[in-house]
Amino acid sequence: MSLFKKRIFLKLLVWALIACNLLLLSWLNVHTGSMWGWTVTDFNKPHPFEVLDGIAVFQFVLFTFTVDMVMRLSVASFNQHSKKSKIPAILVQCFSILIYAIFGLAGFVLLYDHSVTNIVAAAGAIGLSIGYVCKDLIADFVNSIVIQTDGLISINDWIEISDGAGTQYFQVVQFDHRMVTLRNRFDYLVKIPNSRFVNTSYINLTKQTEGRGSRRILEIKLDALNHAERVLSILNLAMESVIESDPEFINWKFCGIKTLESGVVTYAIIYECKPSLKTINSSSRVMKAALRFLTAAGVNTGYSVEVETLDKYQSKTSNRLFEVYEFSILNVLSHSEALQLSKTAKVVNCFKGEQLIRSGEQAASMFLISEGSLEVKIRDKNDQLITVASLWPGSCVGEMSLLTGANSSADVFAKVDAVLVEIKKADIAPILESNPRLINEMSELLAKRQADSASKGSGETPEGLRTESENLAKKILKFFF
Repeated sequence: MSLFKKRIFLKLLVWALIACNLLLLSWLNVHTGSMWGWTVTDFNKPHPFEVLDGIAVFQFVLFTFTVDMVMRLSVASFNQHSKKSKIPAILVQCFSILIYAIFGLAGFVLLYDHSVTNIVAAAGAIGLSIGYVCKDLIADFVNSIVIQTDGLISINDWIEISDGAGTQYFQVVQFDHRMVTLRNRFDYLVKIPNSRFVNTSYINLTKQTEGRGSRRILEIKLDALNHAERVLSILNLAMESVIESDPEFINWKFCGIKTLESGVVTYAIIYECKPSLKTINSSSRVMKAALRFLTAAGVNTGYSVEVETLDKYQSKTSNRLFEVYEFSILNVLSHSEALQLSKTAKVVNCFKGEQLIRSGEQAASMFLISEGSLEVKIRDKNDQLITVASLWPGSCVGEMSLLTGANSSADVFAKVDAVLVEIKKADIAPILESNPRLINEMSELLAKRQADSASKGSGETPEGLRTESENLAKKILKFFF
C-alpha cells in the first residue's frame, strides 16, 4: 500500500472512530442518563457482570484507540508538510505508550473508584523498580529518540570517528531503539549502543554543506637532500592530476612539510574526496600519482636504480628517460634499447605558456614529460583556443606525428614550467631498423590509445583494433623506410 493510500485509510479510520464515540455517548445518555459509562458502574462493589459494565470498559478502549489514531494522523500530516524537521517513528511509539498508560490508569481509577493518590504512589514505586532494572535499556531508548528527533544520522550517512588509534570511516546501515549499526571500511558490521553513540565524537560527512567531502591525509617520507620546494611543487601537480581525472576527488588540496627528523622529511598531502570512497582506495590513488610524478622527475624516493651511462653529461638524460619511458609507447623498448636512445635524446625546458606543438604542422620531435604539465588545445567554432586535455609526468605528446608523418591535430602549450625528454626521428630510427618487431607493438599501442581517446575503447572490436594497428604499422614503415 502506497503512502498516499495509507494516509487516506488513516483519515477514514479516524472519522469512523469519532463517529462511533459520538454514537456510544448518545446511546449511554439515552439509556443511563449519563454519557460516561463509568459513572453508573463500580467494579469495586461485588455484583454480577452486566452488559453496562462491558460497555463502560469498551468506551474506555474506544476512546483510547481514537486518541491514539488522532495523534498518528496529526504526526503524519506534520511530517508531510514540514520540510525542516520530522517526528521519528520511535517518538510516535512513545506517544502511543504514554496515551495507553494514562488512559489505562484513568480507567482503573474511575471503574474501581480507588483513590488516585494510592494508585499514583503504587505506580511510582513500580516504575522506579522497573527503571532501575532496565536503566540501560531505557537510556538506549531515550538516546534513540534523541538521535532520530535531532536528525543526527540517517541511513546510508557516512561518519568519521577519530580516537587515539586514528581516524575511521563508517556508513550508517541501521538504527533502532537499542543499537546503531555501522559498516566499516572492511565491510564488517559494527553495532554500538545508542547511549554510547550519542557520547561519541564524530563528524557526519553526509550532512555537511554541499560540495564538502571527507578530508584525509597521506604522509610521504623522503630524503632531506631533495629540494623541498621542488618536491612540494611536484606533489601539488600530482594532486591536480588526480582531482582532474578522478570524479571521486573534490577540488581541494594542501601539500606541506610535517616533520624533519634524522635526515628524513615527512611531507603531508591533505585532500578531499567523496565519503563513500574507501580510505585504502583513496590513499592508493593519491600515492600512485605521487610516486609516478616523483619518479618521473628523478626525485630520490628512498631507493636508487643503477643506470649504465656513458659519462656524466649523459647521466641526466639517461635518468630522465629511464624514469618516464615505461609510461609511454616506448615501454616496448628493452633496457639496452632505452640506453641507446638516451645517447641521442636530450632534456629540454619548456616555460609556462610556451607553445610546443602547432596544429597542422608535422612535429619534428616527440616529448616525454618528466616534470610539469602540458595542455592540449583545439580551436572551437569561433576560432578560439580551448583546452581539451591536460598531460602529466609520464605522458607522451607528438608521438603520432613523429612516427607516421601525419600533421598534428592540436596545439600543445606548457601549462606550467616543464622538463621534457625530447626524441627526434633520427634518434629512434636506428632502433626501429634493428628491431622491426617494435613497429607492430607501437602500432598496437597507438591504435588502442586512439580508440580510448575517442571514448570507444570499450566498444572497439578486436578486429577493428587489429585493422587500425596494421594501417598504422604501414604508415610508420613508409615514413621511416
